[in-house]
Amino acid sequence: MSNKKQGLWGLWLCGGILFVLTFTMVKVEMGKGHEVLLYSDFATHSSWAVGEFTDPLYNKFYSYPVWHLAVRAVNRLLPIGREYAGALVTACCIGAAAVILYQFLWKELKERLSWLSIVFLTIGLLILTALYMPWFNKEVYLGQSSPTIWHNPTNMAVKPVALLAFLAFLHLYPSGGRLLISKERMPLDMSRMLPGEEKAGWPDFSVFAVILLLSCFVKPSFMQGFLPAVVLFLFLELIRTKGKSFWLSFKLGLAFLPSGVYFLVQFFSVFGEGTERGIGLDPFAVMRLDTAHPLISMAQAAAFPLFVLCILGWKQVWKDKHLLFSLIFYVTALLEFILLIEVNEPASGNFEWGLQLAMFAFFAMAAVRFYQKQDKKRWVNAIGNGLLLYHIGSGMYYYLYLLVLSPLQC
Repeated sequence: MSNKKQGLWGLWLCGGILFVLTFTMVKVEMGKGHEVLLYSDFATHSSWAVGEFTDPLYNKFYSYPVWHLAVRAVNRLLPIGREYAGALVTACCIGAAAVILYQFLWKELKERLSWLSIVFLTIGLLILTALYMPWFNKEVYLGQSSPTIWHNPTNMAVKPVALLAFLAFLHLYPSGGRLLISKERMPLDMSRMLPGEEKAGWPDFSVFAVILLLSCFVKPSFMQGFLPAVVLFLFLELIRTKGKSFWLSFKLGLAFLPSGVYFLVQFFSVFGEGTERGIGLDPFAVMRLDTAHPLISMAQAAAFPLFVLCILGWKQVWKDKHLLFSLIFYVTALLEFILLIEVNEPASGNFEWGLQLAMFAFFAMAAVRFYQKQDKKRWVNAIGNGLLLYHIGSGMYYYLYLLVLSPLQC
């Protein structure tokens, strides 16, 4: 089978499997209604999507209505009902994320891994979760957080858009640490989105700006962690390059202008003067609601990418702009989750949404660098593969746990 055919087979396989897994899970959650599944948000969001938009209970959804409008359209166009409409739209979103991720991994790793290995890695990165260690915390997700969630429709819907934005940023800011570059054409043409050596032009920055703005309309949580991470990264680059990166930083700043302005509108509509919500500073307060060991829980959640950083060493990470940015994105979102709290609703954990998206990007970039590294010793291979398989196995257990074992909790 030719490389192109392998790429296409892998693309459809990844997209199809994630579509089926997501559709099944969401349909089960939607069928449990408001009262039974304690932590799922599908009933609330879908009720507004197919109901009356004038209901003041759901005012905050007006600023990010993409998932809701899609469910409303499907519900009206197809005779399948609210539950199937919500499941279909969400499954399409996660299926799209699988297609995008597979293309990225195929581009970066096809010289190092077989196409079936890349398929497994793609699916694994989209279902993995924190290392399940019930002797520290009996819950898989609560307390540790996770790159994968199954209970919030808008955060699942924004995942492919967030991944596109992350990859577009890597494309616009070439890395000095690329270990393997392959210019072979992708199964689908996403050359403007995937990292490469080509010099970016204004059309690339315009596409990036549109993706960022779309992410806000789907869910602003991605921008919540991504924007400050980009600002910090570009500031460090200005120092490192002694100002030579100013023009690139300026063009990136212009690309962020539409989404940045709209993000501020969204922020003040929820937390501004006259609203009932407020933000406070209370380190680890939200985490301690679900875990007695916050530091251990953070290690459980990101064990594999942290191990990759350790084996590469700080010098290599500092030189590798793409890996460095994914680390900054993760740390920025993590600090938001650790430090900030909604004073009127501390248990909501709404600052965790951005962390979950950042962890997903961190895992993907770390996996690429791990498998690109050619001089790994046997013990490094064993530990790295073991940690990644542990994450994936925990994610498989979590999926089955929600689907079969415990219908009361996400």
